[in-house]
Amino acid sequence: MRSSIFNRLAAVVFLGLLMFIRPVQAQDEETIFVDVSQTAGIGDNRRGSEKAIGQAWGDVNNDGWPDLYVTDHAGPNSLYQNNGDGTFSLSSFNNKVVLPEKYSTGAIFIDYDNDGWQDLYVLAWGENTLFKNLAGEGFTKVTADAGIGGGDKNSKTASWGDFNQDGFLDLYIANWACYPRCGRPLYGDSDKLYQNNGDGTFTDVTQLLGGKITGSGFVASFTDFDNDGDLDIYLVNDEFINPVRNGLWRNDGAGCDGWCFTELSESADADIRMMGMGLTTADYDNDGDQDFYISNVSHMVLLENMGDGSFQDSAEAAGVDAVGSVGWGNVFLDYDNDGWQDIVLGVSDAMGKEAEPQNRLYKNLKDGSFADVSQNSGISGPERTLGIATADYNRDGQVDLLVGNFIDGYRLFENRSESDNGWLALKLVGDGPINRDAVGSVVKVTTADGMTQMREVIAGSGLGAGNELTLNFGLGKYTTAERVEIRWPDGTVDSLDNVVGNRQMTVQYGVASERLLPTPTDPANDTLPMIGALLGAIAILFLGFKAMIE
Repeated sequence: MRSSIFNRLAAVVFLGLLMFIRPVQAQDEETIFVDVSQTAGIGDNRRGSEKAIGQAWGDVNNDGWPDLYVTDHAGPNSLYQNNGDGTFSLSSFNNKVVLPEKYSTGAIFIDYDNDGWQDLYVLAWGENTLFKNLAGEGFTKVTADAGIGGGDKNSKTASWGDFNQDGFLDLYIANWACYPRCGRPLYGDSDKLYQNNGDGTFTDVTQLLGGKITGSGFVASFTDFDNDGDLDIYLVNDEFINPVRNGLWRNDGAGCDGWCFTELSESADADIRMMGMGLTTADYDNDGDQDFYISNVSHMVLLENMGDGSFQDSAEAAGVDAVGSVGWGNVFLDYDNDGWQDIVLGVSDAMGKEAEPQNRLYKNLKDGSFADVSQNSGISGPERTLGIATADYNRDGQVDLLVGNFIDGYRLFENRSESDNGWLALKLVGDGPINRDAVGSVVKVTTADGMTQMREVIAGSGLGAGNELTLNFGLGKYTTAERVEIRWPDGTVDSLDNVVGNRQMTVQYGVASERLLPTPTDPANDTLPMIGALLGAIAILFLGFKAMIE
């Protein structure tokens, strides 16, 4: 009799456990990124069908929520205001920045004049446009006064960085070529480097770079590749027009008729000859220096920084070469908050008669290699992607994607990774000798297991993209960072110990304080399926026990 009761009780317990476990198994099968464009109000925003793209995140009204700007070379551009509830609406300032007659390409938000408000720079095939943010009350064109129209060039990506450390952001414009309007030219359009004069104007200092600036540039980034405290420049060129290899300029400081840059891509093994189109920069192997992932036709390139001033292409060994794909925009991000940066690659075409383009999501395996998890990524459909920009638009601690497609416009993908890993987001604010956006700052976060991650504030990357400048760190199984170290562009180092995670902090240069930003998601929502399953298990146990007694 006791054995029978025991067996019945065991069966009831087993059924209860099944009820508890089943929702977890279902979650594991869910897609990582979910297209929420329609429900979020992001749609019907692209008429053109040429390979020109631009997407930028920035907080236009300083309410703590990233707003969104997208371009259309065949019609008006669009500025969306983040409503703070997971939805967007066309900004009341939209009509000021639409540029309906422009062949618009890339875009980026940046505070070029250090007044605390995000300005907007829009690239074009033709003169570029700088919009000054009027303290959250609108925008006005200041291109002519600033002197950064750029001329009649086919501009692709704008990148910003304070190369001379005067506290004001300078500008690099990657220009492609006039093809096919001008036939097949011998050279690409010359890139441009502008020095910020600190008074709202800029000076063309392109001559400081020497060669490699007429090789049909798609994107460049300011980044401190050699960890010496100043910003260097890496440029991706497309050999389709002019077979000029990629360029790497080391920043060597004052002198040389204004400033010294040394082009050393060949000696650094970074002078790749390729049909390069996208560039993303990060420390993917957590060894303390910046690596480059570059999109290409058929074979992508992963330039692993060897820490001695040189690079090696590790794409094939790492499993991220995406052979047969025509890659465009790309980005590093830690989609599952495990502390290791993953890769998203936008693909416009696939080589082969029966092949269809498929965007790629590569999960970092923490050993220098990646796993292709595109099948369940939610972004792998054949939409022919050109551009990608990242932001945590809903402030839930998971980085989301804005994907710009060749034909069907822009799509917003919410990150719904079922990871329960901890996270920490840091928004840095410069002051005094530091540019307001703190571009060029380097942050290191160490967790209790001794692992240290490094992120750099970079403005301008991917392709025609402006990512949100907030730095997102995955903490893995931890909810606290043992140490946060911030190296500001002037060399000042601030350290914070035992920083509580699962929140966003704002840290200002010279101010030992922090400010929490709103987080709209209710943690309880994530536990509802588990609570329901647990209550179901308890109910079954109760009914089973009652039946045995009766």
